Amino acid sequence: MNYKTEFRDADALNLAAASFFVSQSHAALDRSGNFCVVLSGGTTPRGLFRLLATDKFWRAVPWDRTHVFWADERMVAPDHEWSNFRMAHELLLSKVPIPENNIHRIHGENGAKDAAREYRQELDSLFGTEAMPEMDLDLLGIGTDGHVASLFAGSPALNSNETIEPVIISPAMDTPTPAVDRVTMTLPCLNAARTVLFLVTGTDKAKALKEVSENKESIPAARIRAGQTLWYVDQAACPKR
Repeated sequence: MNYKTEFRDADALNLAAASFFVSQSHAALDRSGNFCVVLSGGTTPRGLFRLLATDKFWRAVPWDRTHVFWADERMVAPDHEWSNFRMAHELLLSKVPIPENNIHRIHGENGAKDAAREYRQELDSLFGTEAMPEMDLDLLGIGTDGHVASLFAGSPALNSNETIEPVIISPAMDTPTPAVDRVTMTLPCLNAARTVLFLVTGTDKAKALKEVSENKESIPAARIRAGQTLWYVDQAACPKR
């Protein structure tokens, strides 16, 4: 990993991450006029989303020039309890003045193959086809097994050179929870970001974090090497020395 910062608890981590989000939004605005940020699902970013929606932070972000994308999505409707879009929308996006056209969700209700094709086309239309889209900031987490986005150990999507891939759950896979098909950004797409910020909290992540720190190539999260890769980790998740 490039840089790791340890925090006493999740609250301190989220406060630092919210401040970093604000600073990155203004750096991007100065650089290109827009702030392109990738969100992820899971439970870890909930605290950050709630904090960014508070008066102190949302007023500091240029939401009118912010474009939001997702690292992955489960193939469910946008109002389903498993939807990554729903979580981000309920906790953050519905509470800030971001234009509807700046919210670029993956259409999970269309099924993995169609949703992946449509999202590739949308990214191509926004960023062009000459190279991977260069996002300003990817907010990511890791699973207890070390997966990132919906890139699981042994998945064919790990070796893809496409921007976006469908992940079809089959009996041959170690079934992720929930056991539904997904669409995910690939490693080349995630690694094209200017900055990746991992948020890691809780004792159940300590084993995966240790394996990432050892650069085990079998762990998908260990293969994230963006322009700048940062890890914000609370003490509970820190591997015991």
